[in-house]
Amino acid sequence: MYPWLSAPFLQLQALVRSGQLGHALLLKGGEGMGKGELAKELSRALLCQHTDVAPCEHCHACRLHAAGSHPDLHVIGGEERSIGIDAIRGLGQVLAESARLGHGKVAVIIGAERMTEAAANALLKTLEEPAGEATLVLTSSRPERLLPTIRSRCQQWLLPLPAPAMVLDWLAGEGLAGSQAALNLNQGSPLHTRDYLARGEDRQRQQLLEQFVALAGQPGPGIAALQSALLERPARLHWLHLLLQDALQLALEVQAPLRLDDAEPLSRRLSRLGPAALDTTLAALVELRHTLQPAAGRPLNAGLQLGLWLGRWTRPAVAYHQTTHSGDGFAG
Repeated sequence: MYPWLSAPFLQLQALVRSGQLGHALLLKGGEGMGKGELAKELSRALLCQHTDVAPCEHCHACRLHAAGSHPDLHVIGGEERSIGIDAIRGLGQVLAESARLGHGKVAVIIGAERMTEAAANALLKTLEEPAGEATLVLTSSRPERLLPTIRSRCQQWLLPLPAPAMVLDWLAGEGLAGSQAALNLNQGSPLHTRDYLARGEDRQRQQLLEQFVALAGQPGPGIAALQSALLERPARLHWLHLLLQDALQLALEVQAPLRLDDAEPLSRRLSRLGPAALDTTLAALVELRHTLQPAAGRPLNAGLQLGLWLGRWTRPAVAYHQTTHSGDGFAG
């Protein structure tokens, strides 16, 4: 189990052992927290045949759970983009049946916010008329998208982001060199940060940010390579967003930690463009990112829109060079 889940699991385990756990729970928290892992461990405790020491890890139920073949554990959600009414209806029918091993049943819905409206209404009926010894465990990174009536019928458990030091220690144990900047880029999510580092994206980020800053003072052929890298993965625009925010913070002389502290030299160079130019660029970037989001629909020509934004990005630097001496640190 991930180290930041140990404390909430111990609390839930105590409720299982004392028989005080409700029939429906909602585990909520940011993406990449391991909520599914916590739900799995909780289901193991709920299905253990020795409740007072659950999970004992030795009984028949625990062995079946470890093998992934417990007949009274039902999990839906997975990688599906949405959870339909058929899946929820089927789950309700299964929960209405007697437990195969006679020690209750557990249903886990991963990413419950992905339920369709019809599926959510079907689940609400199950929550209003719970089966005998059945326990429902929902996980969600967007609990606000769930029906208020569903949330109100669940015991809600918020999983806060773990302390950066804990995550960095865990990453080191995984053989990955993490940093506060990498955590900030991934909104503090431990698992997203792990995946980001494992893909080697931290090195790519440094290169991309350097290309971006170089273009501010010397527009040229490099814009094509940068545009290609951003178009390949529009999420990388977030890297530029944080860099520009840091530059604006420095330009305004705001005393606060930088989001990308490992790119401070680059932020300081950009800060010389001044607050007005940086604010304008940031506003245009926010609009561009919204346009490129999958939920907004694929724009007719994403490459053109990205290219226009990058083209405009060169203008503040040109104006800067026209009003300052050549030793400004942007050229070359």
